[in-house]
Amino acid sequence: MGRLADKVAIVTGAGQGLGESVALRFAAEGARVAVVDVNPETAAETVERIREAGGEAILIVADCSEEQDTERMAETTLEQFGRIDILVNNAAVFGKVAPVYEIDTEVWDRIMRVNLRGPFLCSKAVIPQMKRQGAGSIVCVSSVSGVQGNENQADYNTSKHGLIGLTRCIAQDCGLDGIRANAVCPTGMNTPMMANTPAENVAPYAGQTLMSRFAEPSEVANAILFLASDEASYITGAVLMVDAGMTAIQPSGRQMEVGQARFLARAANR
Repeated sequence: MGRLADKVAIVTGAGQGLGESVALRFAAEGARVAVVDVNPETAAETVERIREAGGEAILIVADCSEEQDTERMAETTLEQFGRIDILVNNAAVFGKVAPVYEIDTEVWDRIMRVNLRGPFLCSKAVIPQMKRQGAGSIVCVSSVSGVQGNENQADYNTSKHGLIGLTRCIAQDCGLDGIRANAVCPTGMNTPMMANTPAENVAPYAGQTLMSRFAEPSEVANAILFLASDEASYITGAVLMVDAGMTAIQPSGRQMEVGQARFLARAANR
């Protein structure tokens, strides 16, 4: 029996990167998974990988920033699986790299619509069913950018700060209904986008971690699995940093220099 045996999970943004890793991990632990993504092609690939491994999954194409889509997401999951035990609010987009006074209002609104309105709508759609069941777990994927400021990143950072606030309010409002809500805050991850970025451009960020590297998506998925599972039954309103100590310390110049050198050496040997 897996750690999520007999559970039904919805994972948004599950067509690639972290969301794909979470969906695969959940299925391997026995969950039936609703793979939700705005991109039908990548989401279908995730579903196929789960089924090939002997798991059970359905594909739901949805824009999580649209209320009709999130309501359909919940309804379809209930029709197919009969319950909703877990929601992972993972779908997100990055903003424009620019100082706050140069960010277009339309860009700002788009980031808030996807990164903050989306998790609100998805949570709102599934909470009534979780209340009927008397139990549920919601995990929101924030970021180290949700607990600190980053240069030229006000739109993304603000959305991720807000997501932590939303998570804590869900925990507050729904705790007596048996619903837990927690957030994870990863640092950079070894996703395809990261792989296509020159190593020298991201080395300073890797150098701020105590491991001189970025996370594998599976490492972050493991943290999400823990919070989603019954093993975390007494944890709610928590913010779990999955950042190799980045936000726990202020690195010295020596640490930064050594960390960047180690990251670049690894990158050169790949």
